[in-house]
Amino acid sequence: MRTLLSIFCLAFCLASPAHAALSAQAEDAVKQFLDQHPSLEGQEFSIQWEPSKLEFPVCAKKPTVELLRKDKAWGKLILNLRCESGRVWARPVSLYVLVKGRYLAAARPLKPGQILTPSDWKWVDGDLSKMGDSMVDSPDLLKNMELSRAQQAGNPLRLNDFRQMSVIKSGDQVRVAILGRGFAIDASGQALADAALGASVKVRISDGKIIQGTAVSQGLVEVVME
Repeated sequence: MRTLLSIFCLAFCLASPAHAALSAQAEDAVKQFLDQHPSLEGQEFSIQWEPSKLEFPVCAKKPTVELLRKDKAWGKLILNLRCESGRVWARPVSLYVLVKGRYLAAARPLKPGQILTPSDWKWVDGDLSKMGDSMVDSPDLLKNMELSRAQQAGNPLRLNDFRQMSVIKSGDQVRVAILGRGFAIDASGQALADAALGASVKVRISDGKIIQGTAVSQGLVEVVME
């Protein structure tokens, strides 16, 4: 008898969905909310419901849904369902929204300072919800960028692993354009640090003085005198 009871209980548990307490009305309200959420527009996604011990009574009108503590309806979420018609109630719903999509990953080991070409990356299909906001889902995001840290083959590429491409390297011989009221002087010097476009950089000019200017193009530093 105990064995039969155990088998019955096991079969019942397996047959019961993890979100059994969520009514069809509440589930439909959640699905409609996600279908209309701006962050999921044009995205292919699926819902993984988390177990709940709460009951969701039928509401006289469709429950309203709020997204708590996040603006993006991706990944692990807590939604608040609220019934404001008839018997008033509010319930939290925990779920995971899996967003399917493509992102770029390193096709081979990559070095810091490297400017990537199409042969350095590959497309990977996966759950974008796990990638965060810094994922690289378009090669256009890598224009004028260079790696700031090494990457192993297969690593997802993230924007926080990149920096603006250096147009001047430490030790480079550069041209210095010194501009002032009514005059312009050209000089040459040695860059004392790397600099991206628009960044400040110090240069030791030919007479030994160190001046500070702005990297305006490859090998060119502009110094504006007040």
